[in-house]
Amino acid sequence: MSESTWKRAKKPDFAGELTKDQLLRLSAVIGIYKSLELYFSEPLARSWFTRPNTGPLFGGSRPVDTAIEGGLPQILAVRTYLDALRGGA
Repeated sequence: MSESTWKRAKKPDFAGELTKDQLLRLSAVIGIYKSLELYFSEPLARSWFTRPNTGPLFGGSRPVDTAIEGGLPQILAVRTYLDALRGGA
């Protein structure tokens, strides 16, 4: 989503439509933060996405950076990774 679309979407009277891709990305990011809140306590739940991580998906990078670089497939992989942590897999 472009910065200009995001600024419009944040307004209470936003009546625009989001594409399926935008909705999928938004859903995945919300799911990531939901999983973080369920799995970790504060303040780690809020900072996890922006902290360096040695997990198998991240190689020492911040999850947010890998998500930006890898696009939707990586965003979904991060969500799946967190869901697996919560489920004990």
